[in-house]
Amino acid sequence: MRDIDSIRADLEKFTEDIEREQYENFSGQKDDFDTSSIYARYDNIFQDAGLLEEIRSKKYSVSGSERSRLSYLYSFLVTNYIDRKTSVLTDNILTLEAKTEVEVDGRKMPFRYCSVALTNEADHDKREMIDKSREPVFDQLNPLMTERLNRIYDITEGLGYSNYVELCEDITGIDLYDLRLKMQNILYRTDRLYTRYFRMACKNILDLNLPDVRKHDIAFLFRAKGFDPIFKKDNMMKVVDNTLSGIGLSLNNNLNIKLDTEEREKKSPRAFCSPIKVPDTVMLCIMPKGGMDDYRAFFHEMGHSQHFGNVNPSMPFEFKYLGDNSVTESYAFLFEHLVSNKNWIGQNFEVTDEELYRIVQFTSFHTLYMLRRYAAKLLYEIELHSGADNPEKIYSQLLGDALKFKHPENQYLYDCDPGFYCANYLRAWMFEVQLRNALVDDFGTVWWNIKDCGEYLKDIWSIGQKFNCDQMAKNLGYYGIDEYPLIRELEKNLRY
Repeated sequence: MRDIDSIRADLEKFTEDIEREQYENFSGQKDDFDTSSIYARYDNIFQDAGLLEEIRSKKYSVSGSERSRLSYLYSFLVTNYIDRKTSVLTDNILTLEAKTEVEVDGRKMPFRYCSVALTNEADHDKREMIDKSREPVFDQLNPLMTERLNRIYDITEGLGYSNYVELCEDITGIDLYDLRLKMQNILYRTDRLYTRYFRMACKNILDLNLPDVRKHDIAFLFRAKGFDPIFKKDNMMKVVDNTLSGIGLSLNNNLNIKLDTEEREKKSPRAFCSPIKVPDTVMLCIMPKGGMDDYRAFFHEMGHSQHFGNVNPSMPFEFKYLGDNSVTESYAFLFEHLVSNKNWIGQNFEVTDEELYRIVQFTSFHTLYMLRRYAAKLLYEIELHSGADNPEKIYSQLLGDALKFKHPENQYLYDCDPGFYCANYLRAWMFEVQLRNALVDDFGTVWWNIKDCGEYLKDIWSIGQKFNCDQMAKNLGYYGIDEYPLIRELEKNLRY
């Protein structure tokens, strides 16, 4: 067995290099996306299929913490073995996204900025115009994404797995078929409730009947401009600072977390956290658009940032960077959920009872929308990666049935995250309710005002992702994670 500790040291440096490259590209500071040269510096690790088999065999001969570390390490090596062999294609795809401009009504617009434009465009016909301008870009992206996916499938078979679903189950430890059953239950249980509120929202906000709604209308729907007078753009940092100070997590006391809120046209519209060097350099990047959605996105990424920025630096590499990402997503949802909490809203904003009612209802509806969207994505991605015929039609049907509007078939690969990351979100939504209920039990309904709660969170953050989401739930006294607390909470809030 080769020297595992030296491999771990190399991988920590590799992770820092990759995270920095991703941050610079997605933050709009660098057009060219070049992971190939980074991977090339570590080819002694990522081109070595024999190393994968050594780690896989070794993890079954040990137990406890060491087995967890080797399991996480194996997962990371497999993922990056695949990424290394597809890095040129990935670089080409992301560079094309970053560099391409489209023409909208005679004006040039970066492809990535179209999502921001759709979010803020009140006119349905203009949104359709922006969306249509992206069609040629998807026509360019789809062959590249198809080539990359086929290459991934070839690599998967070469590693001895029957298909990509089996590989992902093995390296993540997530039973995707059991999770599918839970999601089918959620889709069934919430269908009438969702349809009722979606129809109302489309009429009241979009002034559209359900059959006329398209995917390019949804970003504006959840932009929730009607709440802008409450969720003011220039008040966001004050609210964030007050909340973090109240729980004892002020950024003034944690200089590891660095904010990037600058508006750049080529910046990804999707807020993100880049843990470049855990815990010393954690970048929180957001493209400010204004309104409630900014607050939700900022708090979500703040949850990630607080988690990574408070990891004990002496923790092993695997627990600092790797593990079950459902855990860090749970912390992100914990903070994002504050924007849905009537007590937190009342504490930070001047609102009437009617406004408070509408905010809680709308944010709960948005959570239900996202939950159903990712549930449908899981169902679709299992079909896609199991070799189903006509996956573009399955994508359009499953997402359309779940969300009640037409999904364009040509986005069936663009709307697909690698490694079944949708499963991490789904597990996190379920566990977050359990974690938050435990905080309420221990620290009260306004737990975000209790510094002891902040100390408790820093304590569980300090171990990184040593335990997976199921173990975390059991550590809190639950049998495991399940969908029913989440369903009950959404039903309660939407009947609030």
